Amino acid sequence: MNSEDLPHTITSAVLYRMRIDSFRELPKDKQPPRDLWAKPYKLEKYLDEVFGATKEKTEFIDVDEDDLE
Repeated sequence: MNSEDLPHTITSAVLYRMRIDSFRELPKDKQPPRDLWAKPYKLEKYLDEVFGATKEKTEFIDVDEDDLE
């Protein structure tokens, strides 16, 4: 059965439960606090910090057009 076949409310509940179950598969020291489970932005930030994921930062350099040839 696909989640597309279920009403929206049931689909949301099933997907939320799958997310919770996936958090419980993590080691205890890496599991996010319960208050973050429903806050995607804060949860993503927490998981990035715990697992050491860093995003590349783009640095812009001001170039004087007179210096270009």
